[in-house]
This record gives sequence, C-alpha cells and structure tokens, in this order.
Amino acid sequence: MKKVKERVLQYLVEQCSNKKTVKGCTTQEIADALSLQRSNVSAVLNKLYAEGKVFKLKTKPVLYTVSPLDDNRNVRRTNLSFDTLIGKEGSLKKCIQLAKAAILYPPRGLHVLLLGPTGVGKTMFAEIMYKFAVEKGVLSLNSPFVAFNCADYANNPQLLLAQLFGYKKGAFTGADRDKAGIVDRANGGILFLDEIHRLPPEGQEMLFMLIDKGVYTPLGDGNAKKSDILIIGATTESEGGALLSTFTRRIPITITIPPLKERPFGERFELICQFFKVESARIGKEIIVTANALRGLMLYDCPGNIGQLKSDIQLGCANAFLRCISKGKKRIEADIEDFSSEVRKGLVLYKNNSQIIDEIIKEDIKLSFSPKEGKFQIEFDDSSLPDSFYEDIEKRVQELREHGIDEKDIEFIMSFEIESYFKKFIRTFAGEVKKEELAKIVDRKLINLVEDFLNTASEKLRRVFSSKVFYGLCLHISSSIERIKKNKRITNHNLKEIIEKNAEEYALALCFAETLEKEYGIKVPLDEVGFISMFLCIDSDYCGVEENMPIVVVAMHGSSTASSMAEVANKLVGAGNVYAYDMSLDKDPKVAYGELKDLIIKKHQGGGVILLVDMGSLGMFGELISEETGIKIKVLDMVTTIMVIECARKATMLRDVNEVCEEVKDSIVYFRSRVPSSVRSIIPRRENIILTVCTTGEGSAVKLKNLIEEKIGLNSEHVQIIPVAASDSKYIRSYVNRLSKDKKILAIVGAINPNIYGIPFISISELLIDNNFNRIKEIVAKAESTTDLYKDIFRMLSSELPGFDIETFQKLCMEFFDKIEVCLKINVNLDKKIGLILHIACAVDRLKKQIKIQKYSCKEEIKQKYTEEFKFIKSELTDFEKYYNVAFPEEEICNIITILKEVCIE
Repeated sequence: MKKVKERVLQYLVEQCSNKKTVKGCTTQEIADALSLQRSNVSAVLNKLYAEGKVFKLKTKPVLYTVSPLDDNRNVRRTNLSFDTLIGKEGSLKKCIQLAKAAILYPPRGLHVLLLGPTGVGKTMFAEIMYKFAVEKGVLSLNSPFVAFNCADYANNPQLLLAQLFGYKKGAFTGADRDKAGIVDRANGGILFLDEIHRLPPEGQEMLFMLIDKGVYTPLGDGNAKKSDILIIGATTESEGGALLSTFTRRIPITITIPPLKERPFGERFELICQFFKVESARIGKEIIVTANALRGLMLYDCPGNIGQLKSDIQLGCANAFLRCISKGKKRIEADIEDFSSEVRKGLVLYKNNSQIIDEIIKEDIKLSFSPKEGKFQIEFDDSSLPDSFYEDIEKRVQELREHGIDEKDIEFIMSFEIESYFKKFIRTFAGEVKKEELAKIVDRKLINLVEDFLNTASEKLRRVFSSKVFYGLCLHISSSIERIKKNKRITNHNLKEIIEKNAEEYALALCFAETLEKEYGIKVPLDEVGFISMFLCIDSDYCGVEENMPIVVVAMHGSSTASSMAEVANKLVGAGNVYAYDMSLDKDPKVAYGELKDLIIKKHQGGGVILLVDMGSLGMFGELISEETGIKIKVLDMVTTIMVIECARKATMLRDVNEVCEEVKDSIVYFRSRVPSSVRSIIPRRENIILTVCTTGEGSAVKLKNLIEEKIGLNSEHVQIIPVAASDSKYIRSYVNRLSKDKKILAIVGAINPNIYGIPFISISELLIDNNFNRIKEIVAKAESTTDLYKDIFRMLSSELPGFDIETFQKLCMEFFDKIEVCLKINVNLDKKIGLILHIACAVDRLKKQIKIQKYSCKEEIKQKYTEEFKFIKSELTDFEKYYNVAFPEEEICNIITILKEVCIE
C-alpha cells in the first residue's frame, strides 16, 4: 500500500505541475493511468487527503490535486486542514465553525480578524482557511494567498503603505519606478495581514475603501485600482485596542484562538506527539521520549504557546541527538535533562496534576516515534526490581551531573524516578499472599515482622493495603538489610517531601525501623525509612476519584447552596466526585463563567462532567465551556440534593456522562417522592461491613446480598451487607479505602478478587459450594462477639453505677481512644480498651463521690518521661470533666499513661 500511495501522489504532482490547464484528476483517471483497482486508489486518496497532502475539489466528479502553486513563494505550505487540526472537536471547534462560515458566506466570503497571543497559530489558521476556500470552490485553484507582516515596516509608516498598496514613480524619494503592492498581488485571493494593529491610522483608512468599494489608490497615483480580495487580519492586541473602531466595524467576524494554557491537556499531548513525529522524520531516526520529559512538556509555563512548545521540543531533540550519537546509539532517547530549565520546572506542577496527567501519560510509559510516516508507539517498562537498584540510582545521578544539571534539579528529577520505580515494582506482584512461596527467598522472621507492621499501619492509618504492598515490602526490606550490612550508602531524594507530606506514614516506618534494628543488629538510615514510608503511601492513590470517572459539578446561585449539596453527596456516597460552585447573586456572569470553567478544567478526570444547575445563565455555561475546552459536559437543571446524590452514585458505576444523565432523568419523579433504596443501601449504618461485589450491575450485587442474609438469617445490629457494582478491582479498593476510614470491612464476596491485604475474599463459587455459608457465619459471629463484649461491659457499668448516663460515657470513651491512636500513635487493643473503660468509669465515680485518690509514687518520673503524652491526655479528659463536673488529678492521668504504656509492650 505504501508504494501505491507514493505512485498516486507522484502522478498527481506530475499532472498538476505539467498541465496547468488541468485542475486535478478523478479517482478513475488515476486508476486507469496507473493500472490499479479503483477501490485501492480511492482509499489511498482519502488517506492522502486526511494527511493534508492533497486537495479534494468540490466538483462532480470530485477532483484531487496537490497544493496550489504559489509563484510568489510567499506562503509557507502546510499539510494541515480543518479535518486534521488538533482540537477540531475541542477548544478549536467554535473557531473552525466561524472560519467556515466566513469562507462560505456568499458571494465571496466575509473578512475576518484573528485574535490571540503570539504563537497560537494564527498564520497557520489563515492558511487552512485559504485551503478550505479552494476545496469548496469559493476560490479558484490558482487563487493567491499572500501573507504580509505589518510589523516588518512598522518603524517607517510610508514604506509600510508603499509595500502594501504599491506606488508610482516619483511618489517619494527613492521611488525610481512603478511598483505593484501586496494588495495587487493578492487580487482574486486572500490577503493575510499579520500584526495588523501595527498599521498606522491612515493605512487602516486606506483599507476602508478597499473593503467597502473594492478599490485602492497606490501612493503617488491619482487613479484608483480594483482588487477583489478577502482580508484576514491577525493581532495579539484586544479587539478594541490599537485598531480604529471604524475599521473593526468593517470586519464582521472575529475569531479568538485560545492560548496553550487554556487548551485541554489531551490536546497539548497531541501537539507534543505531532512535533516529535516531525523531528523524528527530520533527523531520520527513531526518538524515544521518557515519561518525565513528557510530564515536563505537558505542564511547564509556555508563554510563547504552540510556537515556543515546538522550539523547545526541537532544542530537546537536538541535545538528545548529540548525546546519543556521541555514544553510538541508534535510537535517540530524549529525557528530561535534555530540555531547558523552564521545561524541567514543569515537573514541579506534577504533584497537583498527577491524576489527570497520568490518564494521558501512563506510569513508566515511553513514546517511540518512528521516522517512517511519522508513526509512534507506546512502550512500557515493566521490569521488576533490579538487585542493583541503589547502584542504578547512583549511576543515574552521575549521568545527570555529566549533563551539567545542578544538584537541586538532580534531586528533583530523581524524586520522580524513584516514585516511578515504586509503582513499577509494586505492579509486578499480583494474586493472593502465599507465605510459603515467599519464605523461599525471604527470611520467615522478616515476613512476620512485615505482617505485624502492615496490620498496625492499617489500624493506625485506617487504610487497607493490597497484597502487592506486602510482597513488595518483604522483598525490598530483605534487599535493604543486605545492603546495610555491607555498609553501602542508601539515598532517597524523596525524603524531605515524605516527612512533610506523609508524616503519619513516616512515623510508623520509623517505629518499624527500630524493630528491624533490634531484630537484625543494624542501623537503618533515615533514607531507608523514607523508602518504607513510600510503601504505605503507594495504595493511597485509590482513595481519590478513579481515572476516567465522570465528575459532578453543582453550580447554583447563593453563598453556600451548592457547597451544602456537594458536601452531603460526598459524605453519603463517599466517592469524593462532587464539586461545588457558589455564584453570588451580584456576581458578573463573565467572571462566573471564567471561575466555573477553571473549576471544571482543574477537576476534570477525563470521563466528562455532569453539570447540575438551578437557573439563569448557569444553564448556558455548560455548552460554552464544552466548546471552548473540548470537555464533554451534560447539563441538568432544577437540581435537588437527591439528584446530586444519585448523579454522584451513578458516576461511580457508569463511564459515560450521557448514560448517567439518562438514568438520572428516568428517576426524577422518584427523586421527588423519597430517597431511592439503592442510595440508602450504600450508606453504611453499622460499624462492620460485608461487601457483595458484581461486575454485571448493582442488581446482581443486591441479589447476592439477599441470598447471604437469607442463608445465615442475618438480622444483626452490628453487621451490614452493602451491594456494590464495580467494573474492576481498582474501584473496589478505592471504595473499601473510603469505607475503612470509620468502618471495619469484614469480608468481600463476589466475582472480582481485589487482593486487599487483611480482608478475606470469598468467591461466588466458594459461597455456593459451601451450602451452609459457614465461613460467612464465622466472620459475622466473630464481629458480633466483639461488639457484644462492649455491650456487656457498658451494661454492667449501668447496673453498678446508677444515674451515670452510660450512653454518653460510651461515646466519650470511644472518641478518647480514637484520639489517642491517631495523635499519640499508640495502639489500644481490645483488652486495654476494656481496662481503660473500667478505670475511667471508677475514677469518675470516685471523683463525684469526692473519695480521696491515693498518691502515685512515680508521678514526677512519669510527667518528665512522658511530657507530651501527659499534656495530651490531660487536655482530652476535659470532655469527661465538663460533662461530669469533675477534675482529674495528676495521679489519675499517670495511671492512664501507665495503662497505655503497657499497651505498647508486646
């Protein structure tokens, strides 16, 4: 097919250049001349047209031709067309619609003014308008396109006007002959005036006559000349800036081309790929682009817009070319250090944009651009953890130093490379935990230590961990211990950020490091503590909005109406996918539009937006923002809280905003009568949860829930079964993480095993084979026995301490324990909780009865050794003191610290 394509294009070039009377060739003519099948020729011509290499003239039959000849050589030929323009269905959709309307308006089109900052592509856009005019028969094939930059002569207004309109001999000093101007050369075609605001007022006035009457007068000539042209002006100024109002009134269509920062990330990625394809073809070698380089290019501040983006990519490719060629490499690998410092600064913004960027640039992705027809492919680096990981870090740092990168930038770049390593490393493990297999390569004692550590971390952080984390941590620490024993250096360029942003994880890792030091007789460096912390953070990504999931934006008039609805929906559904925009009644609609657009761009996750509005201009914003940004937006009006809840819930299960809206619309009447039972079912009411999960829809999960309840006769006050419709295990992990913040997940039943460490999974087949559901019964019985034990304790206290208000006391105790675990990082197990409940109850009773408290012999020692704990407990006991109108003496605080200290002793 490639040879056929080359033959067809070559034939068209020869025919259209040698026979100027021939406008083009039909498909059949080409097929006959080259002895080819007509269908093959048609396919090739359509492909060439899509690539912008041939014109398709609007005739019967359709004629194909190459780009029109430009005898004046003033036009930079382009292979682009509106059909191939990046952003044609997104940020440039409205621009293209206006451009086409201007060209097609009878009889000869309308004059156009293009607005936009430097580098957005105004000249290219004008050339595409010209190409479109030729294809549609508005202009003839040989009609000229003449471009003129008014800024070239801006310092000499007379010379500028002479160049534009021509002059007669003797019109001014140095005019020794007649000369035709740009306007004359553009007759019958399009005149593109770039930087048109640099035209002096008299020049603009001369254009009045040309636009109004189709005539102009060369300098020094008393006779007017005719010129039939279509004017496309371009300016970086605002429409009401340097141009006369009398002039702008004569240009009926204004098109504003958006700057790069206002275009969606997806379009920027396409532009980046396009420029790399061009560079690959230019140098004739394959170019590999790393993930960090792509992240930097996607996020850096690029004030010069597309023009600067292209130049910066050329510079990066040139540096990469020089480096790789000097090392004899056949492929050119462009990494972040090959680009300017401005591009490298783009990585700073990655943390805040990682989710939306990683939708486009997957973890560890590399793009491979081939010089052959500009093709590119995606490569993934899925290799497992190398034994020489730390040596590889040292080697990479040395490589960056050789490139002249300063130490600050090296530290920053390495932080991303280390993160990529962890994500790559964790991905290599899957399936259930098999300790026997793991014990063949990892010390069994270490396996037990890691297991205890993850159990503690799960309880402290209220977060679940996948089996991958358990496997990865065991292997990583095993490797690290060997390195430490050999006195080899460990460097973690992420350490500072981990300590600042993940203090809880770091504190837990620090405690675990002390355990490793005792068990293995080593000194664990803080950098390694940082690595251990990263394992605890790796699954936290599942807590956020899932990639490609639609989001819900509530936009309403008032100071906090939308915020209140969003807060309720996020709390009840737990997906964190609802965002609010409150529009005050006196706010300018233009300002509101900009703010809402910025919110949608920032929060958009790639799956579209359901915009819920109340009234007025907000209802119109959705379509306008969608046209401008290319983000798919569906609008529903007359919003209610129940509608927000249902949209949030459906958005977690469906991946298309149209489907979400249709299902919600079908439920509108239902909304107004009562809360749907399906919404109620996912709001946890009890402490202990069993999840039933199905991929075929929520209905199947509900049936599974009903089957379990029927089989085991579940009518518990302590255990609740929640049905969940999930498309993959990642969503299940995300949902479990959200629930586990304040609930305990006892088990997951379904078809998908999410491999969550510490939570039993029961497959549907296992459930059906076990006719009596014995495993489920055991799990429920264990949960109920723990809860019943609490009930028994408080029931006993109620009988022993009449008038004590046990219900309030229970609430105060549970809050007290939670604060101790979170703030003091002390694990309060069940036995010690019961001991503290009894101790505090008796202490309150003694204080109310004013019974003298026995002195604590080690009080000063306890206060000195546990200063922070003492202050914290004294502060947190104030809730008990206020309610029961008592004051805890220091002796009682020391007693509580002693109990808590015993809790920590294994």
